[in-house]
Amino acid sequence: MYKIVAIFFMVFLVSNLYARQNYSERGIRTYKKLCKKCHGSPYKGAAMLRTKEWKKLFKKGDAKILAIHMKSEKAVKVFETSYYKNRRRHLVKFLVSSASDSGVVSGCDGNYCGE
Repeated sequence: MYKIVAIFFMVFLVSNLYARQNYSERGIRTYKKLCKKCHGSPYKGAAMLRTKEWKKLFKKGDAKILAIHMKSEKAVKVFETSYYKNRRRHLVKFLVSSASDSGVVSGCDGNYCGE
């Protein structure tokens, strides 16, 4: 009986760790603070591009994303803030894991309720 409970617990633990690996709570908060005003709700904004497109956009620094946002002085200032620089990896993780082809369905998770 203990073996069955131990196996169940291990499977639950591993699946929970895998789910957390693809989820970025800080990424959602960062998106809400920096991007939501122009790009809409977090999951709507993340669904603007596919996984490969997000990865390609952020692959070698911020040059490509800056080029897209060059017309907006407010957006360029956002990319220069220390807040963005410190949380960039979380934002990228959220955008990649919630891309349009990722299969993520927005819902209420305590940090964000879909709009």
